[in-house]
Amino acid sequence: MSAEPSVAYMQHEPRDHYTLEVLLAQHAATTPDKVCYYIDDVALTFGELHSSADTAAGALLGLGVQPGDSVALFADSCPQWLTIWLALPRIGALSVPVNTMFKGEFLAHQLRDAAASVAVVSARLLDRILELLDELPKLHTVLVLGEVADAAAPATSRVRVLSAEVLSSSDGCAITGRAVPLAWNEPASLIYTSGTTGPSKGVMVSQHYLISGAQVVVDAGNWSEPDVLFGAVPLFHGSGLLGLVLPALITGCTSVIDKQFSVSACWDRVRKYGATGMMAVGPMIMMLWSLPESDDDSRLPLQVVLAAPIPAEVHHAIEKRYGVRLTTIYGLTEAQPITVMPVTGPAVPGSAGKASPYFEVRVVDDNDEDVATGVVGEIVCRPTRPHVMFEGYRGREADTLNQMRNLWFHTGDLGRLDAQGYLFFVDRKKDAIRRRGENISSVELERSVTAHPAVQECAALPVPSELGEDDVKIAVILGDAQLTHEELMDHCVAVIPYFALPRYIEFVDRLPRNATGRVQKFLLREQGITPSTWDREAAGYVIQR
Repeated sequence: MSAEPSVAYMQHEPRDHYTLEVLLAQHAATTPDKVCYYIDDVALTFGELHSSADTAAGALLGLGVQPGDSVALFADSCPQWLTIWLALPRIGALSVPVNTMFKGEFLAHQLRDAAASVAVVSARLLDRILELLDELPKLHTVLVLGEVADAAAPATSRVRVLSAEVLSSSDGCAITGRAVPLAWNEPASLIYTSGTTGPSKGVMVSQHYLISGAQVVVDAGNWSEPDVLFGAVPLFHGSGLLGLVLPALITGCTSVIDKQFSVSACWDRVRKYGATGMMAVGPMIMMLWSLPESDDDSRLPLQVVLAAPIPAEVHHAIEKRYGVRLTTIYGLTEAQPITVMPVTGPAVPGSAGKASPYFEVRVVDDNDEDVATGVVGEIVCRPTRPHVMFEGYRGREADTLNQMRNLWFHTGDLGRLDAQGYLFFVDRKKDAIRRRGENISSVELERSVTAHPAVQECAALPVPSELGEDDVKIAVILGDAQLTHEELMDHCVAVIPYFALPRYIEFVDRLPRNATGRVQKFLLREQGITPSTWDREAAGYVIQR
């Protein structure tokens, strides 16, 4: 079955040929003193951001950043992160947002695949970069945000480690006449998506992808200049960019961005800033719903909350309790938002809304034939306009073509469409794992676990979490060496990002395989949690974050 786009809620067309620089310059000229962002309570105005981005662009040119270079942003959310992200398209360079929980092979693969020549790094994360320098031949400069001891710099002439303060002064290095800015339809950023049959892939997206996707979010929330948006979403996350950063550039509103989500403090933060809109990712809404009821629940300033689809049975109950309108969206790194529940139209609890104006959506069988209404199949989509979805996977043309087979992008997700064209997400067809709003590459997770000398083989898989989404289980075959669950968990903590750490470990004698030797993870998923599965939470294993 296919779904026709619904355009009733669209207030205006996206800025077809606009760039991030044009959007920011407009607000800097008309409302320079208005605060566009509060990042962990640090205020940043449109005028300050425009000026600092211009200065940073000149400084990056002076450091040798060339058109087509990739610059990794491996840093905590802060005003400097935004400044550099906005500066890079001005000089023809690509931004590479990197998850700050990454370490080891997770981090090395992304920086290596992106061919990053410069890395902007928070001081607390510097050691993770320095220990990988031998694996990053393209990297020539590391810019450190925050104070770092001189002794931390490596004794090498190939890579220079500098304070990011150098970006605050271009020493007269004006970009006019020297920079080659990216066009609206050229790849501007590499956003990595979790691997399924291989390592994570770099998704090339243009400024038009970013702006048009954010425009759909803005119109879905019915947001405008007077609104204040709130979200505890890191800037490296696509939801943070499309749901908080870009709406401020499009509408001139203010976005409040917290580094970390706190269930107990969330509503206090919303009240402090008088937030009228909120971007919630992963299980945030369900975690807030689990809080004890309070007389203040219905007195929130919030009007609209954007979130992933939630269970139908609690949708209206959440709206009534908090006095908000829940509008749901569905998308992927390669194409988002694909569907959206318009805030001005009827809500269908449990669904992800209808196709956005920029996508056609179908649900198909294994032969790419439409399934009947209400029947589960794979969700596929294609754009109705150019450059509103990804430009391809970096260096992986075959993967790009395979994902776009028969001229439709195959999401790897299962869903169904009702008679009115509303999409209902059912499950993931692929082996990727999603936990706490983060996609986890099972391939990279398995490689990290098997790096332990006592581990012969590992299969990582999702198991249902009581908070929604997934918890992580690993089925492990040991070699001749002896190993306890706690010892293996110690190894995992050292080499795996916190969000990707397994909760469950099961030592097994063998893994189920098909005729070609491929591990049949669906059988492991069917087994779920067995009596022999070790649960780190039940065992009282404590992780220091």
